[in-house]
Amino acid sequence: MQPDGVARLRILCAAATGTVLASYALLVPAAAAVGWTAGDGLSFDGAFAAAIPLWLAAHQIPLVLSGQPFSVLPLLPTAVLFAVVALGAGWALRRLGGRFRHDGGPVLVGTAGAHAAVAVLGSALLPRAAEVAAQPWAAMVGAGLLAGVAALTGMLRSCGLPPEWRAGPDWLRVGMRGGALALAGLVAVASVLLVVALVTGAPRMVAAYRGLAPTFGDGLGVTLLGLAYLPNAAVGALSWAVGAGFTVGAATGSPFDARPGVPSSFPLLAALPTGVPPVWAPAVLALPVAVGLLVGLFVRRALPVPADRIRATAVAGLVAASGATLLALLAGGRLAAGPYDPVRFPVELVAPATLLWIGGVAAVVVILRRDENPVFVEVVDEVDPDREEGGSADELDDDEPASDEPGSPVDADDDGEKVDPGDAPVDEIDDAPASGPPADDEARPSRTPDAGEPEAPPVPDRTDRARPARSGLLRRRVPEPPPQPRTVADLVAERARTAAERAAREADGP
Repeated sequence: MQPDGVARLRILCAAATGTVLASYALLVPAAAAVGWTAGDGLSFDGAFAAAIPLWLAAHQIPLVLSGQPFSVLPLLPTAVLFAVVALGAGWALRRLGGRFRHDGGPVLVGTAGAHAAVAVLGSALLPRAAEVAAQPWAAMVGAGLLAGVAALTGMLRSCGLPPEWRAGPDWLRVGMRGGALALAGLVAVASVLLVVALVTGAPRMVAAYRGLAPTFGDGLGVTLLGLAYLPNAAVGALSWAVGAGFTVGAATGSPFDARPGVPSSFPLLAALPTGVPPVWAPAVLALPVAVGLLVGLFVRRALPVPADRIRATAVAGLVAASGATLLALLAGGRLAAGPYDPVRFPVELVAPATLLWIGGVAAVVVILRRDENPVFVEVVDEVDPDREEGGSADELDDDEPASDEPGSPVDADDDGEKVDPGDAPVDEIDDAPASGPPADDEARPSRTPDAGEPEAPPVPDRTDRARPARSGLLRRRVPEPPPQPRTVADLVAERARTAAERAAREADGP
């Protein structure tokens, strides 16, 4: 049952305002924990006020701290907010009936509009004592785009793709799935490299903790801040894995070269490699190559046509490169014009490197790798129990009529007229070559038995040669066996019957 107008409005308002309030409420405890660990002793009202810039930062809205640009925003709160908006939009669409074309638009516009409006209002209500500011237009655009993408994702996950979107070619759908598989593989590779970097840089991180957070409360606050920026560090590992590297102020790092900068007391920055990369560092490029091989195998198994495979591989490479580029743009930015500004993951290198390791390697796999299951044409000769002498009805040519009754026209003269076998002499009928295999059967002489001689045994039906073999679309036409020879008595009776019919026709003439 579809809800009426009032119920629809109530559901849309609940989805729009509910996602805003839920995402904001999740950040209030985080703001209170940061204030408590810093020793400021924030009150209940102060925690709600401090959560406003955190909510804006979760929407990836650039901030200004004490007049300095700050756009290296943590991705973990953004992921939480994205999940909240996606769940709310999916719930609203299900309550409205699950019709994407009819109900998806209002849900999308309502959710994105609510977040954009609240972001503009929040940028104007930022406390002056915190010295945090945000541009209203940036708040409106950033919050609206992020909430809109999250709502669209939630609706698609809840109700699936619309029918008109499924009418696209198969190679496009396979290419999109291959791109998603490539992104998942690259994220897994980046996570493994990040864990290795944290383990190898553990001594430097411990020293940074001792210098920056000597007490338990300070250590808890630094740990929470590090966890919030952990996805940003994973994006840095992804950029390093594909060969593009990263830049943190004056420090740079890549599998081919590294240049140390100012040592940092923040644990994540302290874990950065400070020396020349080892000799085996370029071998890390084998990990994205392995992801490209996996994508190529997936595309090859999903599509049988080589041209469609190439198209799907191109789509997968573009999707993977676009996703990696977006992550690199979100994870980097300005860092208050200090010694670690800017934090940059070079997009101009991340995009072509990802396209090369994913799209290029997958294309090589699709083009060069042989088929796992080649198609063989198998010829099988078997006896057909329904087959009669002379071939079955579907195997006879249209210009060769068949009849079992004696006297039926089976031949034609040069003018195309039917010739009755009874009009031909017995010698011509006996000497006429039988239709059949011309090779070994014609070389075998056929003898007409004399009157009174017992009839010769019938020729066995050579169905093992006459059976046409079918395999897939292939049909082989094999010669038909020669017909059984007729006796002299049959021929004489047939001639007499023909003569009687001719005499009857002449007697009934004009």
